[in-house]
Amino acid sequence: MRAGFFLLLLCFSLLQAQAKDKDADSENPLESPPLAKQIEFGNEIPETFLGRLYLQNPIYALPYYYSFSKPYDSNIANEVKYQFSFRIPIVNLNKKYFIFFAYTQTSFFQLYNKADSRPFRDIDYSPELYWAYENASKTLRHIRIGFKHTSNGERALRSRTQNQILGSLKLQHNFSERAKVGAVLNAWIWTGLHYDGFLHDNPDLVRYRGYADILLYANYGDHLLEAYLTPIVADYSFYKPRFVLGYTYRLTHNIGLYVQYTNGYGDNIYEYNIHSNRAGLGVRLWQNL
Repeated sequence: MRAGFFLLLLCFSLLQAQAKDKDADSENPLESPPLAKQIEFGNEIPETFLGRLYLQNPIYALPYYYSFSKPYDSNIANEVKYQFSFRIPIVNLNKKYFIFFAYTQTSFFQLYNKADSRPFRDIDYSPELYWAYENASKTLRHIRIGFKHTSNGERALRSRTQNQILGSLKLQHNFSERAKVGAVLNAWIWTGLHYDGFLHDNPDLVRYRGYADILLYANYGDHLLEAYLTPIVADYSFYKPRFVLGYTYRLTHNIGLYVQYTNGYGDNIYEYNIHSNRAGLGVRLWQNL
C-alpha cells in the first residue's frame, strides 16, 4: 500500500511538471551527455547507437574489494568488483518525455583466488524498460515509471530472481555551479514473479528487500559524496537493511578515484539474505550532475 501511494505521488508530480513545462524549456533535458562523447547535445537525440548511450547507474571498477566479514563457501576476502551500466532512449515522446531501455551488470570476480581458478563468484544482470520525464535544468530532475528485472543467471539452488514495477523521483538543488545536493527516491511493487517454477528461488526476498530505497548525494567541485540506504519501507519487525557510502574524487574530465563501503544484507542478489561488511578502492566514470 505504501509503495502504491508513492507511485500515485509520482503521477501527481508529473502533472505538475507538465504544467510548468508549458512556460519553460530546457536546453538539455537529459542530465549527462552521451557516454561516447561526454558533450552537450541539446534536445536532439544523436542518430548513431553509441551516440545515444547514457549513464544509468555508476560505472566503476574496484580492483581491491575486501570483505571484513567471512566469505561464504571457498571464496577469499579480497576480490574485484566492477559495474557497467547504460540507458538508451528508444522513443522520444516530446522533448522531455522518453521511453528508455537500460541495463546494469555488477560482477564480483575472485581474481586473487588462484586455488579456485579465479572464478566469477556472482554476477547480477538487471535490464529495465521505463517511461521517463527528464529535465536537467529544474529541481525536479526526473520521474520514471517502469519494469525492472534482476537475476544472477544461475540454476537450481543458486538461482535468484526479482521483478519489480518501479517508480523513481529525483530532486536536486544547485547552490552554484560547484555546489549541489540531491536525493533519489525509489519505490516498487513486487510482481510475484520472483518465484521460479516449483523451486521457489527466494520466497522470502520481499521481507529482506522491502518496498523503497533512497540515495542522498552532495557534490562540491571535484568531490562527490553519496549515501544509499535500502530498504526504507519494509516489515520493520524483520528489518535487514543495507547501507552504502561512496566517495569520488575527480582526477580528470571523465575519471575519478572511487572509494566504496557497504554494510548490510544484499550486496548482490544471491546474498540478499547474507550479511556482509566490505570496502573497495578503484576508479569511476565521473557523472555530471
